[in-house]
Amino acid sequence: MQQGRRRFKREKRFLLLMPEYVLGGAETQFRYMIEYADKHRWNLDVLVEHRFCGSSTLFKADARRMKNVRFFEVDKQGSNGGKMHPCVMRHLIKKFSCTKYEACLIYYPQYLTLVPVFKALGMRIVYSERKDAAYILDNSCMIKNIKRCDWVLANARSTQRKLEEKLGLEVHLINNGKPVVEQLAMKENRQIRRILVAARVNQSKNQMMVLRFLRDYPDFQGKIIFAGRADNKMYKRELLDFGRKNNLNDRVQFLGYVANMREEYDKADIVLLPSLAEGTSNVVLEAYGYGRPVIVSDIEAERDIVRNPALRFGLNDASGIDRCIKYVENLSNEEYCALLEDNRKFVLENYDIEKMAKKFHQFLSREM
Repeated sequence: MQQGRRRFKREKRFLLLMPEYVLGGAETQFRYMIEYADKHRWNLDVLVEHRFCGSSTLFKADARRMKNVRFFEVDKQGSNGGKMHPCVMRHLIKKFSCTKYEACLIYYPQYLTLVPVFKALGMRIVYSERKDAAYILDNSCMIKNIKRCDWVLANARSTQRKLEEKLGLEVHLINNGKPVVEQLAMKENRQIRRILVAARVNQSKNQMMVLRFLRDYPDFQGKIIFAGRADNKMYKRELLDFGRKNNLNDRVQFLGYVANMREEYDKADIVLLPSLAEGTSNVVLEAYGYGRPVIVSDIEAERDIVRNPALRFGLNDASGIDRCIKYVENLSNEEYCALLEDNRKFVLENYDIEKMAKKFHQFLSREM
């Protein structure tokens, strides 16, 4: 080494890639983790693509507020054209002289195509599957890249089982974390008149099934509240057109994105999730915490958290929704109270933010 040349020590950090900072349940979970990382000085960098929505006020506020987490964004106007690959490369090159990324955490399946890049740079790769892995299992390139990850995680036992069985991988379960919330006052009248469907508006969340139930069961005189950002504007138009054609729109309300859902849970008599595919649903856990009954489509992931089959209905089975509603309405006071208490206890015992965050840190820090 030439005399006088200085040697710089690169700071060791972790990297989290996110398609959006505010979008759905996965982003909510990783924001919990980011908050914990800042408080416990993880040295975390968060790179957000803004793939769908553009920069959010919450992203900007958190970037200003947090001291130990650094925030970077790809395109403030929204990227939609898949810009993450070149932007990750630019970010890594820019930070190379001063930052050594020891591990990268990804959860958006498309980012698995970046695995060879991270491997070439000597980074550990932690992949966290947030849904049912169907997208990955139908794509040979993604299967190849997920097998190259150092650690593969899932937030639902059903997904853990599926990945292990189909790919022969060891998959680790990390339960979601939920903040402890107050249990809302129990409804005095058991009659269900306000149904909350809390989910992003897109085909996989299957909101059309709820409208078909409303059309096919005119004896139900209640109202349906859809709370969630419209990922797919065309699908939302289909829902609105269906409502107009069947004279349902006076009994349906689309709220869009709701930052604080407490008021909606308070108003709701029941929470309904008709999804075609899920990981562990944040909405179910939130409803349990607040003390609201939940009915869900009978998919594998939901069976692990909605354990009573009387509260599950078949996919696209409007009669099943009617049956579930009547089941809840006909519970005795003692049975209804026991259901809500058991649900809340289940969340408090199994879905803790600190436990979740610590497990992510363990895998990010851990050598194979």
